[in-house]
Amino acid sequence: MARRILIADDTVNNRIAFKAALSAARYDVTSVASAKEAVISLEEHGADLLLIDAALPDLSSSGVLSQLQSDDPSVPPCIVMTSEEKTETRAAWIEAGATAVMARPVDRSWLLTSLRGILRRHETRTELARQVSTARRLGFAEDTTQFAVAPRVVVVGHDRAASGRLIRGLPAQIGYPVTANTPGEILAEAASGSAFDLILLTEGDLEDTLELLSELRAHPATRRASVIVECDGQDLQRGALALDLGANALLRTDAGLRERAALIIRELMAKRQSDSLRHQLDQSLRLAARDDLTGLFNRRYALQYLADTARRAVDADRSYGVLLVDVDHFKSVNDRLGHATGDTVLKGVATRLKENLREHDLVARFGGEEFLVILSNAAPGEALLAAERLREAVDELRDTVQHVTVSIGVASGDTLDIKATIALADAALYRAKRDGRNLSRLASQGDALTLPTSPAPRAAGPLRPSARVAG
Repeated sequence: MARRILIADDTVNNRIAFKAALSAARYDVTSVASAKEAVISLEEHGADLLLIDAALPDLSSSGVLSQLQSDDPSVPPCIVMTSEEKTETRAAWIEAGATAVMARPVDRSWLLTSLRGILRRHETRTELARQVSTARRLGFAEDTTQFAVAPRVVVVGHDRAASGRLIRGLPAQIGYPVTANTPGEILAEAASGSAFDLILLTEGDLEDTLELLSELRAHPATRRASVIVECDGQDLQRGALALDLGANALLRTDAGLRERAALIIRELMAKRQSDSLRHQLDQSLRLAARDDLTGLFNRRYALQYLADTARRAVDADRSYGVLLVDVDHFKSVNDRLGHATGDTVLKGVATRLKENLREHDLVARFGGEEFLVILSNAAPGEALLAAERLREAVDELRDTVQHVTVSIGVASGDTLDIKATIALADAALYRAKRDGRNLSRLASQGDALTLPTSPAPRAAGPLRPSARVAG
């Protein structure tokens, strides 16, 4: 579904141009002429991202800046557009809470690339906060312990001189030590299990930088590290590729010490916030909401989370996706090879599903060999593409775990009736089984016509195999 972008600019032509460009990219765009109007629009309608002109006359008095500095995960990120090409100006805006600062005139493709990366990171943090909120409503205890461990910050480059240039003055400015590594050194440390909080990649060969970024994002030890890539402000191609490959932010080569420090501090704060949310979630749900075998969320938590997701989707006039994933011929695996092998199969499937979902989506063990996947903000086509990605990922287990495949039923919901949405996914899953298994099927109008008036949920209780078409 379309993300909502709020533009605040007092020049009519600018508002028209931005609205046209973003609407063409399928964003839901609202434009206002003042910061005060932006605050009112945020309060009444909300937004996924704020695009604001730094020269708005009422910017300081409107209260927008105080909102940007909030650590509330629900506060939308903000891109500030300015006509000043100075490192001190960029630093001041970052310190004020801006997620990114762009110089006018703003390149359209550059703006769209930045939006994708910023929204992706914001949605991940927001969904983590929502999962913690769901746990609280279920009555699970929240661990609020804070850990005062100094973050690990490293500058990575082939050239020690380039690394030294970026490090100079930083430890005193940010209050934490900063070390220098070569690409080989950081990959070796990651392979040994060493974790990093922030990695700054110096400007270098484009192909080498992007390859290293991909390696860092693929490795478990560095997957969640904040990664900043140094980039010439005029090299839009390098910046766009880095953001699309998972860089959290870009550092311009002309950035002064204040701007470097402001950007690093902001990214460290964002990472600490996400880490804290994950810690709260893991601690509060470790026993009460996790399946003992797979480590996934259990049925009770998943249903509460689905109800919360449906409510948010209806409030925002968006849709959500529900996937029912069932292991094919699972009874045969248990009968022929024993329950220990069956457990290994379930754990392998669970791992594949979790690894191939967006971080802000949810997968749970729903019953026996069945899993429930909840996709926030997903249209029917997007949900089906996600299902195919998951099905193919599990299919790759054929060489390692007893020829495992899954069938997937997909439904897109836009109402609060989660029982009906689950029932639609269940009917689509039945068709996938009937059509030959190892297939994904999207719920159709015909499936809706076959549903009972009030679909009955599966009975809660011990996990057991489903009674539908065998396997």
